[in-house]
Amino acid sequence: MQGVDGKRIAALIGDGFEEADLNEPRRALEDAGAIVTIVGLDERARQKIRGKRGLDEGQAARAEELVADCTAEDFDALLIPGGVSPDKLRTDKEVQRFVREFDAAKKPIFTVGHGVQVLISSQLARSRQVTGASSIADDIRNAGGLYRDQPTVGDSNWVSTRGGEDLVQFNRAMLEKLASAGAAQVV
Repeated sequence: MQGVDGKRIAALIGDGFEEADLNEPRRALEDAGAIVTIVGLDERARQKIRGKRGLDEGQAARAEELVADCTAEDFDALLIPGGVSPDKLRTDKEVQRFVREFDAAKKPIFTVGHGVQVLISSQLARSRQVTGASSIADDIRNAGGLYRDQPTVGDSNWVSTRGGEDLVQFNRAMLEKLASAGAAQVV
């Protein structure tokens, strides 16, 4: 896809990431020519990050980079898949730094399901329109965010989705945002 080819995307995951929330956007990005890099929390993540498929064990992944070694300058966009992974990532200071760098640079941030929890803990949700898993609607509102019960919500450099059932629309919106972000930087 024009404007996406060659873009580097950081996929930030921890144990308990929802397999489809990583794999489907990753496939869409790579099919469009983007390069997706798995970013984990610690050295153990280089060996195995446990995935899940609903309540069952899912396919594992391995970190190619560690969040402490990365900056937003290394990437063009950030993907935060859902599952229970965001709840584990959200309190990590390096994760919060990394996410705030993307937002400060107005680089695209894509969240699926519970992924928005990382934005909440990074103190970025206030006055932003966002969606996510319905179970965290109150968390979004309590953080000052504007929860929208819609398949996909865009707000400035963010694109969020409720979860797996909305991934087709999310993938389209994600690719459009990434392509337009690339066009804006070329001008």
